[in-house]
Amino acid sequence: IKPKLGLRPEPFAEAAYQFWLGGDFIKNDEPQGNQVFCPTKKVIPLVADAMKRAQDETGEAKLFSANITADDHYEMCARADYILETFGPDADKVAFLVDGYVGGPGMVTTARRQYANQYLHYHRAGHGAVTS
Repeated sequence: IKPKLGLRPEPFAEAAYQFWLGGDFIKNDEPQGNQVFCPTKKVIPLVADAMKRAQDETGEAKLFSANITADDHYEMCARADYILETFGPDADKVAFLVDGYVGGPGMVTTARRQYANQYLHYHRAGHGAVTS
């Protein structure tokens, strides 16, 4: 789902819910890291609720890959902590997406060390600038 194209929190959460009814995995796209039109603190509670409703309706576990990439390690960890707190009992169904090329190896290492029990979703966004 690409909120970078203009989806605000409510339409993003509704799209996630609809996709989860027939699928298992939603990725919070790589540029989606606390956008002005879709702030993390507003969208994450809606997505957590959408996941819960989809799991209740289908009887199946779902997975959400939440982009925690930020411009510093403290902000990245603050986003991760907020997401885990918000998802509560479903936190084990959350992966943390880190843009490794953009954030650098330190961000990936920090995510792995600080959140060893979470799935780590390494994203290579931006690699096209240095590859052919």
